[in-house]
Amino acid sequence: MSSKTILRNSIARLLFLIRLTAPARRGRMHLSIATFHRVLPEVDRQSYPYPGLAVTPEELDAFLNFFTENFDCGTLVTQHERYLSGENPARPLLAITFDDAQYDNYRYARTVLAKHHIKASFFVPVKAVERQELLWHDRLGFAILALLKQARGGEEKLMRILTEAGLSASGPGSLLSNVVNASKGIGLEARLRLVETLVEASGATSAPDFARLMSFAEIAELAADGHEIGSHSMTHCLMPECDNRALTYEVAESRHVLQDRIGQPIETFCYPNGNSDARTAHAVEQAGYRRAVTTTWGNNGQEADRFQLRRYDMVASRVHGSDGKFMPALLAFRMSGFYPCLG
Repeated sequence: MSSKTILRNSIARLLFLIRLTAPARRGRMHLSIATFHRVLPEVDRQSYPYPGLAVTPEELDAFLNFFTENFDCGTLVTQHERYLSGENPARPLLAITFDDAQYDNYRYARTVLAKHHIKASFFVPVKAVERQELLWHDRLGFAILALLKQARGGEEKLMRILTEAGLSASGPGSLLSNVVNASKGIGLEARLRLVETLVEASGATSAPDFARLMSFAEIAELAADGHEIGSHSMTHCLMPECDNRALTYEVAESRHVLQDRIGQPIETFCYPNGNSDARTAHAVEQAGYRRAVTTTWGNNGQEADRFQLRRYDMVASRVHGSDGKFMPALLAFRMSGFYPCLG
């Protein structure tokens, strides 16, 4: 462990001990929103292209233990309305959210949430659920993993395809994360062509069973449990790259479909990849939503734009201590606003 990490953890413990990073102090008079994606047992997480996007059920349990001890937890629709009404409970308000409607949320997160008596918000990419088709970044990721496992020429084939698409696998992260980030900048049609080319070259015609999305029946069960269902667009596109007609389709049609399928009001929108601008926010408001969430780090004060709400992305490895276990003081540090390199 580096001296920098040891120093960071020591500072986190000290600040937590003297309660400078206590959520009751740092989160007071603010609305905080926590974000999760996949919830996978460790054996499945190791088979997933982006393990940093997943927490295990045990890690989710640790997160929720911390949250229930330090926050008043609930769905985004409930907590946001309470916040706007001026409520100021002893424990600050926190909303729990899950992006992408992955089946593992239904299978694992649902049970852990029930254990803690927490209701959460789940954001659904409608077309992907209708077609039971993985989101583009998962299709790309599994295809790249399959290419890298090919005995002969797989990596060379991958690099050739990336070069032909004008992309590089170099960057600060893993090969997979670098390719995903680079592909977000080449436009929708080129990005989808790249995914199809990689899938065909890899022979990865199907993903593991654990990787599928929820069905509408499973989503309806979550709604019946008291969880909020929100829209994550129709096609999980990057919203600012849509023209006005496509933008209306992504935000308005997804709301109509979900309301018909689930039978409850759909009031919250989640921008895919967190990408938004003034035009997309206006389209969300015009479609009848009451709020929308980004991936910008931080909590929300009274000045917050209800269609640009900030969230805290929960990454398990970033709140592990030197023993590899969940470290509450480090999570409090990261959510306090004191942590360096975070907004």
